[in-house]
Amino acid sequence: MPSILHAAAALALLTLFVYFLMTVLGVIANARGELSKEYSLTKTGAPPPAYVGNAGRNLVNLLELPVLFYVLIALHLAADIEVWSLQLTLAWVFVGLRYLHTLIHITINIIGLRFLVHRISAVVLAAMWLHFLLAL
Repeated sequence: MPSILHAAAALALLTLFVYFLMTVLGVIANARGELSKEYSLTKTGAPPPAYVGNAGRNLVNLLELPVLFYVLIALHLAADIEVWSLQLTLAWVFVGLRYLHTLIHITINIIGLRFLVHRISAVVLAAMWLHFLLAL
């Protein structure tokens, strides 16, 4: 069971990294005068630069679909269901795809590629859930 917890921890670390990256990028944009006070206070007015906005939107992505991953891990632990190698492999594939999605989102941000990686990760997560339900 620890290995699937390692996958969950790796995803949590990515989420924390993006959170702190977003914070640092916001401070940099503010220091450069690229972030309006109005936007900082009310989220209205001129939007932040893309490099700040992309990190912020990626953080939101890391708090949406992965919630179902964390719930699945918790259910595995609570139900004391053995994690088979397929489930463990799918967990690490899901986490790897989330890392790839983040890398694409905060760097080159090619929307079609980002969308594809995001949807493949959703299919992997759905397979994990199916595998779990069959093991009940």
